[in-house]
Amino acid sequence: MKKVHVIFALVCCSTVGLAQEPFEAGVKGGATFTHGYTRIPAVTVPVSASASVTIPQLNNDNNGIGTSYSYGLWARKNYDRFFIQVEADFNSFLLKQQTNLNVPAALAFTIARQPRPSIIPAETPTAVTIISESTLQSINIPILFGRRWVNGKIRGYLGPNLLFTTRAEVRRNTSATIGGATITVPETTTDLKNPNLQNPTEAQLKVKAFTFAGEIGVGYTILNRIDLDARYAVPVGGVYENKAITGYLGIATVTLGYRLF
Repeated sequence: MKKVHVIFALVCCSTVGLAQEPFEAGVKGGATFTHGYTRIPAVTVPVSASASVTIPQLNNDNNGIGTSYSYGLWARKNYDRFFIQVEADFNSFLLKQQTNLNVPAALAFTIARQPRPSIIPAETPTAVTIISESTLQSINIPILFGRRWVNGKIRGYLGPNLLFTTRAEVRRNTSATIGGATITVPETTTDLKNPNLQNPTEAQLKVKAFTFAGEIGVGYTILNRIDLDARYAVPVGGVYENKAITGYLGIATVTLGYRLF
């Protein structure tokens, strides 16, 4: 959080600097729409003092658009045709995913973190479905460079977005189909910002305290004080500390901004 305070102070200082010349500033709020997929590499998990099992690679595929929220402050310095805009935002992102596996029963119960009933042979073929919802909340500092058209009513812009994670977790619902019968496991929640490092499956999912994204967007000014903006961002730096985790994360944001002065 110390880094967040430093960056926020810099944003405030830059706003003061902009105030020495005519500029615009205001508040904004809206919704985020997140989608993507994740490839988590295989990991070996101990099941006793002398035995372990290997959980295969998990292919977490997109399972719909996750909707959440965004709000913050913005300051914009306009030039003849161009502008620079700096923001301090709080964002929440929701990523919905689904994983399908076909594994022996012994491994299925290990993945579900449940004891295997003795009546179910260890090698029984089992179809496992994991439905997950990952939530990441962050303080964001976008630094945007753009161009203006139609007396500044239409804007196009791009630039880096600095993300400081404040909270991250994943909720999972797991079900397994064995011999035609479906077993549902109680929902589990894992803290991805401060995971249990003694658990290999949790430890490899630790998210970064800081990352950055590339952002591009367009805006339209309504009635001289209201800004409608639509933008799209991709975390270029990745969100996990484990570089072996690959995938794609896309975040669309639609906001309404009100110019205070």
